[in-house]
Amino acid sequence: GFGALTRHLGRLSTAVGEALTDEEAGDALLSKKALSSINPYMPNLSATWMFQRSMSARVDETKPSKDFVNRLLRSNFDIMNDLGTPVMRPFLQDVVQFTALAKTLGVATIRDPLFIPQIIGHVGVPAIAEWVLHFSAMGLYTVLHNAIGQKILDGEDEWVNSLPAKDRWSWKRKAEAWKFGSGLDYELPSHLR
Repeated sequence: GFGALTRHLGRLSTAVGEALTDEEAGDALLSKKALSSINPYMPNLSATWMFQRSMSARVDETKPSKDFVNRLLRSNFDIMNDLGTPVMRPFLQDVVQFTALAKTLGVATIRDPLFIPQIIGHVGVPAIAEWVLHFSAMGLYTVLHNAIGQKILDGEDEWVNSLPAKDRWSWKRKAEAWKFGSGLDYELPSHLR
């Protein structure tokens, strides 16, 4: 939704501003390749299509049972509610995070294991396989952000700081992709923790 787009405005405007004003890098940051790194692959956004796919039926396929979508929604929202605000709140604000999604899927598998084959049958094995790749990438982005991404964004990575301006800019875009692509740009308000 609109809220999901607005959370990227600061990242986008900062990157474009740096590309336009970095005198040390010159026009190198204005190349098509450099500017394309401002809008990178975001696995959490790529994974969200599965939610829509699981709640839809194509014209050429058998319709799911009448209660399929309601059961899917009820089950997932009950689980997220049980897991608490740190899981539910980001999801309601269009932010998908690896840890929260992994917990939700794990509990769903334990609570209603017979529903999982129905979901796979409805969505299809190829779509699930593609989704697993995006979900795995979310996990990788989470690890990368926590290991080095935040240090790069905070200007605390000595190796990145020693690089030429164009390379520093590029690493900062990678670190932003890890942060936003893992949903770790979302910060739960302190009064809800």
